[in-house]
Amino acid sequence: MTSRDRRRGRPAAAATLFLPLLLVLSGCSNGDEPEVPVVPTSGEPTDGDGTDAAGEPSASPGSTTGVPELCSDLASAGEIAQILQVPMQGETVRVYNDEFLPDSGRTGRLTCSYGVPEVPEGTTPPPTPPPVPLEIAVSGYTEADIAAGRIDSTVDGAQAAGTVVTAQTVAGRDGFLLTDVEDVSFVMADDIRTYVITLLHGVVPAAAEPVVLVNLAAHLLGASATGTPTPTGSATAPTGSATAPTPSP
Repeated sequence: MTSRDRRRGRPAAAATLFLPLLLVLSGCSNGDEPEVPVVPTSGEPTDGDGTDAAGEPSASPGSTTGVPELCSDLASAGEIAQILQVPMQGETVRVYNDEFLPDSGRTGRLTCSYGVPEVPEGTTPPPTPPPVPLEIAVSGYTEADIAAGRIDSTVDGAQAAGTVVTAQTVAGRDGFLLTDVEDVSFVMADDIRTYVITLLHGVVPAAAEPVVLVNLAAHLLGASATGTPTPTGSATAPTGSATAPTPSP
């Protein structure tokens, strides 16, 4: 698996000019904006406003954003394959952003897309990028209460949109599985960080999806794999309700 890096950032004037786009793609918003905007997962890795990172950024627990800067600090391709128990073909695409509106409370965001199909050199990329098999996003906030509030608003928005929501504890942190027709996500807060893991249906057998997501979450927290998860409660959308589009952090 190869790796591509993109770093997202722009001058202040440009941030004002493209504010509507930033509100969707970068989460530059006030505290009421959900942690998982309802937009296609494939949009982030192919966002045209990103530029190749100039040199290799330093890994951060030491950075001022409160989030890592490298996908390898979250999970390597080998670790992903070991947890999923399936080979992960394609590229690992990294999008890092540390420029947010001051009142958003967010300090930084790292999004890593694993298994992104490679476009052969000299060929034209498809107009609609294929879905991303696995995406992990971590965001940092100025306060733990803000991080927790982002998860709460995400869960509320998912339930309102008809997504199946199941409470699930991982390593003592409260989390939630969000399931729709295209993928399943796991969201949780850990102090001043939030984590969103989105797995496309079909990457692993359906019965294995919650196990994989919980074990990925445990890995991100530095905890031991939990094996078969035990839901701590659930809220299911009514039969026949609309299904939300694939969420993307």
